[in-house]
Amino acid sequence: MDAFVELSAELTGFSAEELRSTGLVEQYRALAQGASEADIIELWYTGVWRGVVPSARAYAEGLAWKAVGVAAPGTSAPGFGSWERRPRRSTS
Repeated sequence: MDAFVELSAELTGFSAEELRSTGLVEQYRALAQGASEADIIELWYTGVWRGVVPSARAYAEGLAWKAVGVAAPGTSAPGFGSWERRPRRSTS
């Protein structure tokens, strides 16, 4: 499993610890046996394997969401009273 994690870290740019923290290493390793590097990258970033989302967790833990610093849509509520606070303005 460590070889898969190290390869995935190299391909995605996320650390081995970040990938392990998703809780998806074993599931993804089983899916990606014999897969191309592009398939492995797509799996980690999108949580989709050959057109199918293998689990709700895979969608929520997609690296694309982490890369842009947001939660996957529909996975976390903004919280009670959030409508009272103004949205943060982008500084860029």
